[in-house]
Amino acid sequence: TNSIREFMKYVLSFVMLLSFSHIAQDREYKYEPEGNAAEYYIGHYKQGADLDDLIAWYGKFAAWAEDKDVYDEMTVGILTPYFHADLSSLDVMWVNNFPSQSAQYAGLNTWMTEGGSELLKSLPVINSRQVSAFQWVISNPADPEEGDMMMAGYSYCKLEEGDNMRKVYDLYTDFAIYAKSQGDTVGRKMIVPSAGYNGDADFVRLLYTTSIDAMGVNAELYWDKLAESEASQNLKGFSCSNPREYIGLSMRG
Repeated sequence: TNSIREFMKYVLSFVMLLSFSHIAQDREYKYEPEGNAAEYYIGHYKQGADLDDLIAWYGKFAAWAEDKDVYDEMTVGILTPYFHADLSSLDVMWVNNFPSQSAQYAGLNTWMTEGGSELLKSLPVINSRQVSAFQWVISNPADPEEGDMMMAGYSYCKLEEGDNMRKVYDLYTDFAIYAKSQGDTVGRKMIVPSAGYNGDADFVRLLYTTSIDAMGVNAELYWDKLAESEASQNLKGFSCSNPREYIGLSMRG
């Protein structure tokens, strides 16, 4: 009996230690990340096809999806590379965003079982890469104006030894809050690919604006007011490379 009691005390102490450790770890971080699931379809236009053909095909997709509730909260963007180190590697990138991974895969199930494969036959693009990812939202851009084209910049990022995504997320959020107070209107995300990506980046950084000219305005704001700020100096723990920028159309908001 005594040995059983001693064993139960040991188990209880161990469970309490784990609980306290978990609470302490939670308190170590300042913000709770918000995020969404995303799909990136990257490819080349079929011979003779172009962006206009893809926009027309989107009309077919929108009509097909209209009575399917699983797509009600999905957004769609069509991105064309502009400032890019290898323009021959792709013509276009189609991006779907979902509020959660369960919503993403519910949409995929509907696509596969309710006629998506037939619709795909008329797609004017041949995809060479299809990437599934989860995206941590750091900041949101200004509201779009009708007719504006968005700008999106992606960079590959590596964590420094001893640092982690949660720590960087907190520092980046601190920076974004300060930047907004200075007039910044950039949307920021930390993207973690889960399937279809074969690189060695820890995450992909996305900076995007809801108009093309806003990217330039915010770049100047960064160098004028943000680069030397305390929030910027505190933004450590990672480094990014290979930046590339796309011009985009928001098809489904």
